[in-house]
Amino acid sequence: GGTLSSPPSSTIKMNSKKQPLAPFDLPPDTVVLVVDDNAMNRSILKRMLTQFKLAHVEAANGQEAVDIMLSSRNYTSNAAAPEVALVLMDLSMPVMDGYQATSTIRRYPVFANLPIVALTAATIEEGKQHALEVGVTEYRTKPIKRDMLHSLCQQYLPNPSSGNDTREIV
Repeated sequence: GGTLSSPPSSTIKMNSKKQPLAPFDLPPDTVVLVVDDNAMNRSILKRMLTQFKLAHVEAANGQEAVDIMLSSRNYTSNAAAPEVALVLMDLSMPVMDGYQATSTIRRYPVFANLPIVALTAATIEEGKQHALEVGVTEYRTKPIKRDMLHSLCQQYLPNPSSGNDTREIV
């Protein structure tokens, strides 16, 4: 009798490789706004968000992002419009960059607490400082890995199953 079980070390390696990340349980009209001028970056982020069962909308520049925010349910109270729960904002874009877009979005009091996470290839300290000054919630450098995106979503998205839902209180 030889044993068929593999040594524990290989099991650990296998498990840590691709642990299934819990999907989010948000209403389908609650979305993550992905803002990046690079279509490939948007595509990668959208694929990860889809794996997490998160709906998303996309913008190719800061102006499109501002337009989406101003037509969102957050701003218009239009029940048919999506509710943007989190913004993933590239900082370096044509038309309107992420700094200006964030600054513009933050001018509206209704967006004061909206989480805006800056995603950038630049690691320059001044860039980070400037981003925080214009109102980004958090600053992360690319590439954005699946686990990091998942934990950002966990941190900033409302979680109905976490017991934070006040409607349960009688």
